[in-house]
Amino acid sequence: KELGVTGGKTEAINKFGIEKIVSECKNVVKKYNEKWVQVDDLLGMSFNHDKAYWTFKDEFIEREWQVLKKAHENKILEEDFTVIAYCPSCQTSLSHAEVNQGYEEVKDPSLFYKVKLADEDAYLIVWTTMPFTLVTDAMVGLHPDEDYVYVKVENESWVVGKTRLEDFMIEVKIEDYKVEKTVKGAKFEGKKYIHPLLDKIPQLAECAKQENFHVAVSEDFVDATTGSGLVHLSPANGEEDIKIANKRGVKVFSPINDEVKFTEDAGEYQGLFVRDADRTIVEDLKDCNALVRIGKIKHKYPLCWRSHHPIVWLARKGWFYKLDRLDNKAIDAAESVEYFFDQPKNRFLGIIKERHPWCISRERIWGCPLPVWDCGDCGEKNWFFSRQEIIDSSDSLPDGENFELHRPWIDNVTIKCKKCSSTNTKREEYVLDTWHNSGSAPYSSLTDDEYTKEIPAPFFTEGIDQTRGWAYTLLIENVILNNAATPPYKSFLFQGHVLDEKGGKMSKSKGNVIEGQELLEKYPVDLVRFYFIWKASPIEPLSFSTEELMSRPYQVINTLYNLHLYFKQNSEYDNYNSTNTVQWAKENNLLSSPDI
Repeated sequence: KELGVTGGKTEAINKFGIEKIVSECKNVVKKYNEKWVQVDDLLGMSFNHDKAYWTFKDEFIEREWQVLKKAHENKILEEDFTVIAYCPSCQTSLSHAEVNQGYEEVKDPSLFYKVKLADEDAYLIVWTTMPFTLVTDAMVGLHPDEDYVYVKVENESWVVGKTRLEDFMIEVKIEDYKVEKTVKGAKFEGKKYIHPLLDKIPQLAECAKQENFHVAVSEDFVDATTGSGLVHLSPANGEEDIKIANKRGVKVFSPINDEVKFTEDAGEYQGLFVRDADRTIVEDLKDCNALVRIGKIKHKYPLCWRSHHPIVWLARKGWFYKLDRLDNKAIDAAESVEYFFDQPKNRFLGIIKERHPWCISRERIWGCPLPVWDCGDCGEKNWFFSRQEIIDSSDSLPDGENFELHRPWIDNVTIKCKKCSSTNTKREEYVLDTWHNSGSAPYSSLTDDEYTKEIPAPFFTEGIDQTRGWAYTLLIENVILNNAATPPYKSFLFQGHVLDEKGGKMSKSKGNVIEGQELLEKYPVDLVRFYFIWKASPIEPLSFSTEELMSRPYQVINTLYNLHLYFKQNSEYDNYNSTNTVQWAKENNLLSSPDI
């Protein structure tokens, strides 16, 4: 936005180059840091801003690499080729936690189509909400224990889930049909079917020649209570789908590039953004008499938390923390923390117990770079976890030994392969998940001595959404770093969100955001502070109204009055000496540093 770019990452790089973008990112960080300092001052909050940490600086990056080192040593860090949530606008992978931050209700296609069984005069009726994934289709799934019926519709025999039969026929507006026979889903295992669009996708037709490609499979994960009771499996676009493909040795056909457009291998759909291909594919199904019905379905679907663009699932390479390999360390660490309220505690512990692999690599420009170089000759992955290690193994340092560890300068370094000594090496152009940066902060922002003395910290607080954000990454990374059930905090207060006066989410696009600096300059700061205390419990969402703030000051300030009254009564009872100062208390060891 600062550079006036309206398109995606590719456009920005082509127009300005990585160094210019990184420079502008630094300016943005500094600009908003100044704003934060001003608001902190207005609030009367005391922070040591001279010791603020900056995640793009070399000392922070090098410390953050130590978390990677521990994960690498303990076999937690691993490269994988799997289906990852991907933002077409940002052109980067997203973690499971990031995906769960942005669900909204959307309308998607509800497509029923038919595929003919190769050795039987019958059609499988398949359902999907993403027509574009027919390009990467590999299998049709049925539940092994569910009943499926052969139904006579005009002169064809259709296979539909028995549980869904009546609702399905109503949905596709067919009244005249007859059930011929009923069989279990397991009976369809291994039956070949003919994909209706093979003439338009020659490379998919080549895949279809394989014995285990375009076959019906019986799998327990299939939900026979939705759609037609049969689902198509696209290993290139589904998390469960690729697991089934890997288990069965099925090829993953993925003709989709970084811009989420179909490549040459997609045949007639080449060059189309995948979601834009939905309409074309539906028309093609209609033309070849494979379309049963196309409608719309309302459902919750994740949007990118940065760009608000609908996410697409793609089969891609990436680096992961395999959290199941921590055993119960993260769970034990989380259970040792005080949360003050049961509701957020139970939510947080539930998320930790999922142990879902964390995709930590991002195809971004800005962020902590992954210090791994690929050897073009032997394929070795060369990891380095300090500047000195990189220098010692370097073949070329175009920017000298004091090069900046951030992109693009680290990208210019070539190293000698540890395995074959080749200099045909290149750094993988990944940076770390931004939540990895913040999650490493207790270690990355402190010296070893400070970390030992101050972590675990006595108290952290954040919004309730951070059960999948900062609270989560802080804990996971500290456990990885120590290889033990050691949380980075002793207590964590999850707070409800501040909403607009009508209880709606504040959003710049809605124009209902109240800027902190503007609020504090216009209204009495103490009144604002005590309004928050008076209005709601910490874990409850708070509808913020400046009209209410100013129209009921007595009720707000009444909190302060009662605190004063409580202090006055108890101090008199305890014979409090008002001449004693804070300095006196310090000199008599009556205050510890967090209280001062």
